[in-house]
Amino acid sequence: MQGRPSWERIAMLALCALAALGCLLGAAAAPSGGTAASPNAELVDLLRVLCTAALVVTLMFGPGVLWRCGGGRPIGLGFLALPGLALLAAIGGLAWLFADAIDPRTFCFACCAPLLGLIFGALLVSPGDVFDREEQRALLLTSLALLFAVARSIWSLGPADEFLGGTVSRTFISEGRPDSRISFHVVQLIANGAHANGTDANALFAPYNFSSRGPLPGMAAAPVVLLSGGSPPIGLPEQPWRPFDMQGFMAFRIAMIGFSCILFLALWDLVRRLGGFAAARLALLLAIGTPFIFADLWFTWPKLLGAAFVLLAAILLIERKAFRSGLAVGLGFLAHPSALSGLFGLGPISLWPIRGASWKRPQIVQAVLLLLGVGVLVFFWRKVNGPFLRQDQFFEYLQQAYPDYHPALSDWLVFRGRSLANTVVPLFLPLADGGNVSINLPGGASPGVVRFFFQYWTGIPFAFAIVFLPMLVVSLWRALRQWTWPVTATILIPFLAFTIYWGASSSGMLREGLQFWVLALLAVIALQQASAGFTWFRSLPARIVLVVRVGEGLLMSVAASLAANDLPPLGDEYRLHDAVALLAMVGAAAAIGWATWRGTRPCESAAPRSDG
Repeated sequence: MQGRPSWERIAMLALCALAALGCLLGAAAAPSGGTAASPNAELVDLLRVLCTAALVVTLMFGPGVLWRCGGGRPIGLGFLALPGLALLAAIGGLAWLFADAIDPRTFCFACCAPLLGLIFGALLVSPGDVFDREEQRALLLTSLALLFAVARSIWSLGPADEFLGGTVSRTFISEGRPDSRISFHVVQLIANGAHANGTDANALFAPYNFSSRGPLPGMAAAPVVLLSGGSPPIGLPEQPWRPFDMQGFMAFRIAMIGFSCILFLALWDLVRRLGGFAAARLALLLAIGTPFIFADLWFTWPKLLGAAFVLLAAILLIERKAFRSGLAVGLGFLAHPSALSGLFGLGPISLWPIRGASWKRPQIVQAVLLLLGVGVLVFFWRKVNGPFLRQDQFFEYLQQAYPDYHPALSDWLVFRGRSLANTVVPLFLPLADGGNVSINLPGGASPGVVRFFFQYWTGIPFAFAIVFLPMLVVSLWRALRQWTWPVTATILIPFLAFTIYWGASSSGMLREGLQFWVLALLAVIALQQASAGFTWFRSLPARIVLVVRVGEGLLMSVAASLAANDLPPLGDEYRLHDAVALLAMVGAAAAIGWATWRGTRPCESAAPRSDG
């Protein structure tokens, strides 16, 4: 290797070094327990957070980088994390399988330490950069989203009446929904070598069981948790919260955020193939400024990961690889069953493609291949679980109108109407439906500020930022007029289908299974702007709105917590930690705003390519 190393190589080598340091810290000593922390302990915790994030990124992208360095068949940026994710899940699964013979932590160290060394060595001897300039930009923007979400997760202050607040599995919301820790139960089973359908597992997953959710995220997160020194006990993870807990939940949370960040690269890759680099840059900038995505990131359920697989499935379907597209949806199903809702959009596109569709000649073969690909992995999951399979509740949502599982037709219609209103009408949820159980603590009432900011997670107007709503509506309308069938198939049909299907809660549908739809809508907006030469989104008023929406996302992240604590930004026990977390959030938001301002300036090369 000649000349000075590039910043890309320096950054990747630094990530490898931090990942290795995180493993050494995990092997040397477990994270501290208890709630009180000295400044020195806080510094060590911060170092562990940094090293764990580096470990997640390195193990997730390292195998794909090795493939590129080895001159293998090119892997698109959206698919680059899949080999690493698969390898992590395989290591976690094998550690579980051989837990009776080999300590799971020892097994994970034995598998991952050589891998880290191989990645580091390959980067040292690689003759050039692994990523081109546009890919580097996409990775840098994605890293800002990762930084923001992790920083929010380690800030000790939560909103008023935070469910499980003060415990390791805090949820950042008042609603009594513990879904954010379901994948962690898989980590607990692996770490303790417990049976998936044993007494301990049934107690953890009650009122459901192991089969009710996909195992992929928990299996992939287990090596990260064990390598970083976590020791997950059997039992509900409700130990006292600290910035980096000895039970491994913070390591798990960081891993889940990292896995979900695949969605940014999948979105970028999809839009790049349809509209070119300029459209892909805009789509990514819109995504990392969308409040809904961040609220979903730190809740640590794997729905965004499932949505990322749906986007990758869309890429494969556009390339006429329908069976592989179905397999991608099936992998999303193994992350979370909500990924199957992506078929509401992929199904119509498989029959009538977004380019060259003929109503008289539906592509039956493509649709069948898509369903076969999905069916392979769904059938596999059913066979693995056998008599223990319990996923019937997902079919019950169609007829349900919570809390009634068998409502009268009038009640069913009223429920869907209220759910739709909370999804599309600004302020309907806190003003007209303020008693909704989702926006209040169990058995009580939450403050108005908590109810207000809950909209950013459930309803369209605030989820995309309320200042952005007019631009969103106009862009969608223009796209619908320009590409009537593609927009109908990917936006209108899935939204209508999910409105009919969803009956388990009425606080707004976005978080319940429309993660892929949010990303598809951002893709449509970016492609519409690219086809128009970016004349609107590069105007001064539009650029100001796009930057302000980043600030709105920051406000969503902190306002409810600050109001609940009479505006002290730093907690009593973790002042240093909270100061770093707040600085990181503000810094990441400022960097995203700056990138958005620069990325939409009129002198930026547009060079759109409109194929769809």
